[in-house]
Amino acid sequence: MSKRRFPPGISLVLGHVLGIVFGLVHHTASAEVLVVVSADAPFTRLTSHDLKDIYLGRRSQLGSGIDIVPLDQVEGTAARSEFYTHYTGQTPAQIKAHWARQIFTGRGQPPQALANSREVVERLANDTNALGYIDPSSLDDRLRVLTVE
Repeated sequence: MSKRRFPPGISLVLGHVLGIVFGLVHHTASAEVLVVVSADAPFTRLTSHDLKDIYLGRRSQLGSGIDIVPLDQVEGTAARSEFYTHYTGQTPAQIKAHWARQIFTGRGQPPQALANSREVVERLANDTNALGYIDPSSLDDRLRVLTVE
């Protein structure tokens, strides 16, 4: 039985097209997270760079001098994995390694990790300086979804 072979250029293009298609299917099937604050928080938007810096411990204030307290979710939650992959471009393993280095060198501590989106919601509702991410099904009127630019 003979194998059908494509010319080398066609194989390369076909491989890229299939990679893009599978990537889109995976992206649309993945869980979505919302970046949220208290409805009474003094800010409504963050740059993606600021959000990344806050969650990697590089900054604790916004440019206007507002202190920010990032809230995390425990390792293994789908929301945590989606948040770090989407907003920092790093896998959960890379985030764990980042914080291990920060702790070892004495340069910082990771954000407080709560058990799930519901716990994040309860904490955010009572702290106007806190910032978190949640599963969309946990959103209620005590919170404001941030625009991340």
